[in-house]
Amino acid sequence: MKKKLLAMISAALVASMLITGCGGGSSDDAAASEDAAATEESGSDDAAASDDAAASDDAEASESTASGEGAKIGMVVNYSGQDPYQTSYYDTMVSYAEEKGVDLQILDPKGDATTQANQIQDLINMKCDCIIVWPVNGETAVASVRAINQAGIPCMTANTNVAEAGEQFIKCYVGPSNVEEGKETAQEMVKQLGEDAKIVEITGPAGYTTSLERTQGLEEGIEGTNIEILDSQTGEGNREKAQQVMENYLVKYAAGEIDAVFTFDDNAAYGAWNAIEAAGRQDDVKIFAAASGSYSTMDYVRDGKIAATAMQSPHFDAQEALDMAIQLAAGEEPAEFYNYIETPVATQENVDSLGLEEW
Repeated sequence: MKKKLLAMISAALVASMLITGCGGGSSDDAAASEDAAATEESGSDDAAASDDAAASDDAEASESTASGEGAKIGMVVNYSGQDPYQTSYYDTMVSYAEEKGVDLQILDPKGDATTQANQIQDLINMKCDCIIVWPVNGETAVASVRAINQAGIPCMTANTNVAEAGEQFIKCYVGPSNVEEGKETAQEMVKQLGEDAKIVEITGPAGYTTSLERTQGLEEGIEGTNIEILDSQTGEGNREKAQQVMENYLVKYAAGEIDAVFTFDDNAAYGAWNAIEAAGRQDDVKIFAAASGSYSTMDYVRDGKIAATAMQSPHFDAQEALDMAIQLAAGEEPAEFYNYIETPVATQENVDSLGLEEW
């Protein structure tokens, strides 16, 4: 009996030890499990915090780029320091970029298409966030805008557009419609001179797309009339050269043989006026400028020295272009492909009612 009782007690003790042992192991495993879960949760929190920080940094960078701050924008302009409009455009672009915090890399090929192509490659190598191209020649610029596109950099044209074959490689165009400027000024010329006038033309630099487009506008504006363009010579974008061309016209065509001169811009118009005034032919020959971009031109219009011209603000032109480039640098798409600035035609009758003092 005693042996049986001892056996039962021993069995109970073993069972108790086994239960205690199992209970101790379960507690340790639970603690380890809790520690692992805590570690995992901590790691998850750290990862989430890291993701949040990265997202915040990305958002701040995106917001900064969208405002222009820190964006690297490249641009090739044309004839800055030589032509008044281009000079005002250049100065506005530089000052507006500083105001926006933009890192602006701006280059000027001075009217040379080969130099412009090399400068555009330089801007590509700089890894700009966006490149603005003001083409010397719309046809030759096609290869350059293709190269920008292939480099994965957003590209736009400003003031003068690339040829149609190159439009597939750019995001948009910002600037005047050069054809419309020439056309609307020519239409005003028809109103003032009638449909049987004889005129001469002073164009811009040879091969310069803006000049070619304004001449196209002139031709469209007089289409259907009997107006005859007797002669067309380049003023090379230079006031003195334009004056020489006009002096030659006045020698070649006596009083009554020409009714007006149609000029590429206001700079050429100033030169033409100097020649006309010196020859005493101001009542004989009127001046129509396809486009003008300076305050002093308004005085010429008020005084009747320039009969009509499309007024084009270099300041609005430059600011609109940079605003669009900032948008493209931030990865945004333009709402429109062609973004034309307003260029109202000014005459002696309406010049003071166009609101041009706000330029």
